[in-house]
Amino acid sequence: MGKSGSGKTSMRAIIFKSQLAADTRRLGATIDVESSQIKFLGGLRLDLWDCGGQDSFMDSHLTAQSSTVFRAVHSLIYIFDAESTELLTSDTVYFLKCLRALQDQNPTSSAPQPPPSPASASAPSPTSTSAAVTSSAGNGNGGADDGGPTVFVLLHKMDLVPVDVQQSKLAEFEAEVTRKARESGYKGGLRFYGTSIWNETLYKAWSIVISHLMPSLSSLRSHLTSFLSLSSASEIVLFERTTFLVISSVTNEDDAKDTEWDERRFERISTMVKAFKLGCSKIRSPFSSLTITTPHYAAVLDALTPETYILVVAREPASIELNIRLARPHFAKLESIAVGR
Repeated sequence: MGKSGSGKTSMRAIIFKSQLAADTRRLGATIDVESSQIKFLGGLRLDLWDCGGQDSFMDSHLTAQSSTVFRAVHSLIYIFDAESTELLTSDTVYFLKCLRALQDQNPTSSAPQPPPSPASASAPSPTSTSAAVTSSAGNGNGGADDGGPTVFVLLHKMDLVPVDVQQSKLAEFEAEVTRKARESGYKGGLRFYGTSIWNETLYKAWSIVISHLMPSLSSLRSHLTSFLSLSSASEIVLFERTTFLVISSVTNEDDAKDTEWDERRFERISTMVKAFKLGCSKIRSPFSSLTITTPHYAAVLDALTPETYILVVAREPASIELNIRLARPHFAKLESIAVGR
């Protein structure tokens, strides 16, 4: 959810429909609510609702449609336009009304939730858009916090904000909006991220959203850690096949000490590979795998299961492809177990 023009539909088109940022200029405004279902790893199905942000639609969402839009919500993604002149006035008023509706329709959301992790405000990013997501996959509570729905707040179009003030703007925005939310009586969790469709910050934020929705994520991570150790790899990253969002990653700490790691490397890989896949589809040459070899390391990106791609980075390139091939049956079995649950 979010006010009209905040960037919700562009965001959805880039993440879930593989459009390039430059192509989103042709998208029209969302009328009322556009819903879509997306299938993910382990039988997880997302019901993603893109809610129109014009005042008339927002008023309708909050009154006549309140029980339809806000009931049984797993997560609310609310987008703010970083360049809006009404960012902390009328834009925030609508957000607070949405929190109130969310709390009214999901009474457990009034229970206190643990504070967001320190990393939640680390990546600068712009735009203001919001979507309601319901999860139908099954680990009992769909991956939601015990206190009710989780609210992700994206300050969007951060590319329009000078680089040297992006962090401070996000921090001030987070402090002010959180203060107003608490004063209005909302006690649920709020997680803030800065985003832009023109860089990897959009993938960073949405990877966190999607990983929050994933069932049995801790179990999956433990299996990736075992794979890392058995294959003597430096790093392993698991991507969702369609969106190329990062599901999970594990890193060899000893190798990390000897190397300067780019903190945004995963999201940059997502952005580049997705653009490359789109280029392949335009010339009708389906993307299969990618191998990079340098004097210092080798990296192989290949399909792991029908729902995932895996990136393995190692100093010894010879065995990477063989290890991925041997690991496929094991991780496919993990997916089938998740579906059963």
